[in-house]
Amino acid sequence: MFEAWVVESSTVSQFPPHSGYSQPMRVFKCAPLGGAGTHDSRLGFTSEGSEYWKKWDRFLTIDGKKAYHIGNICQTCNFFFERLGGANTSINVESAVETLALGVRTISDPVVAQIANCLPQDDYLVCLSEAVPNLVFPGHAGDYFVKEQVALWGIDPFYNLPHDPRVPYYRAGEKNLGSGAMLFHLIIPMFPENWLKRDVVSSYASLIQDGGTPSAVTLSILDVKGPADWEGEIDPTEHWVLSHYVIDGHHKLAAARELEKPLRLLNFISISNGVSTKDQVERAVGASLADLP
Repeated sequence: MFEAWVVESSTVSQFPPHSGYSQPMRVFKCAPLGGAGTHDSRLGFTSEGSEYWKKWDRFLTIDGKKAYHIGNICQTCNFFFERLGGANTSINVESAVETLALGVRTISDPVVAQIANCLPQDDYLVCLSEAVPNLVFPGHAGDYFVKEQVALWGIDPFYNLPHDPRVPYYRAGEKNLGSGAMLFHLIIPMFPENWLKRDVVSSYASLIQDGGTPSAVTLSILDVKGPADWEGEIDPTEHWVLSHYVIDGHHKLAAARELEKPLRLLNFISISNGVSTKDQVERAVGASLADLP
């Protein structure tokens, strides 16, 4: 049963030399967190529809404002996200700042509950992971929407352009799940790196260089999507995209990216707000655990 599904690795291993975005995120510890969050969280999920579909487009909100369009409920439509006007701030939990700066080492740390209390109400799978973030720019090399999405769904017939997420984002690897399914990890900031304070990025870079493990926090969702039909021999035919929206730790993320070193992440994966089932969330996380030596 999901409620009893808890796994841990006793050690957090180091990554081999940085090799682009093909290296998958590694999950070391995870456990279910049922009934977490609060109804008055600054973060939220909402949806909009029409007379035909009451719920179609999905949004992540901050302080009641739309921060990201996070796609629609259609399982055969392509995956996408798009930054909106409300994506302009981090969600800092004051009581967690010091612990996150030093680094979270276990999901039993009290800081996990402190952060969970600031999330939207839902059941979560909380994971402690590491990833080497690789920054990509829309329309350029490494952009998921230029390469993998077009390979599976083709180019948008109206605009004749790939999707523009309107923000540089980070890739954190992919994993072949077999049976035509491919898992992608995308780390999505609330604002671009040029908003960051250079001295703060440098201080975290020094900390990481000295062996420190400062931690960032993400609110994550899994979307499982694949076209209803396609032409020719295509593999994969289904994209499992774990989108990790950064709610705290943008400076740490930039520091790790510049150093090409792994960053510790505390991921809160929402069970009910992705286009996926509980079992699919477990499978995606389980595939990342399989990469441990």
